[in-house]
Amino acid sequence: MSAKLGFVLFLVACCYAADNSDWKAVRELHKGDRVGLIQTDMKRVEGRFESASDDAITVDGVTVTKDHVVRVYHRPLMNRAVRAVVFGAIGAAAGGAVDGTFGAYLRNESHGPDPGLITGLTAAAGAGVGAVSGGGYKTVYRRR
Repeated sequence: MSAKLGFVLFLVACCYAADNSDWKAVRELHKGDRVGLIQTDMKRVEGRFESASDDAITVDGVTVTKDHVVRVYHRPLMNRAVRAVVFGAIGAAAGGAVDGTFGAYLRNESHGPDPGLITGLTAAAGAGVGAVSGGGYKTVYRRR
C-alpha cells in the first residue's frame, strides 16, 4: 500500500512541478531585477536585468542570445551572512527583552539562568534561522 501511495505522490509532484523551459518568463522580468544567467560555455553573467526579446537577453549591458543561455535565475536580495546577522540581531533584541523581564523574575526567585544566557541563546537561534531560511536562487528559465 505504501509503495502505491508513494508512486501516486510522485506523480502528483511531477504534475505540479514548475515548468522553467518557457522563455516568456524571461521577457516578463522587470527592468532592474537582480538576475544571473549561465551560458553554454558555463560562464556566468550576473547583474541588473535590462531587457529581453524573443531571441536575446541583456544584463548590465551584456547581451546573450537565447541559444547560448542554459539558465536564467533571480538572485536573492540578501545573502546568507547578511540574513544571519539580521536575524541574530532580532533574536538578541527579543532575548534581551525576555532576559530583562522574565529572566530577572526567575533570578529574583533564586532559580533563574545567568544574566545574558537567554539573550545569547536567542541570538544564536536567530542567526541559525536566518542562515538557513529564505533567499536562494529562483530559476526563471532553464533550457531543456
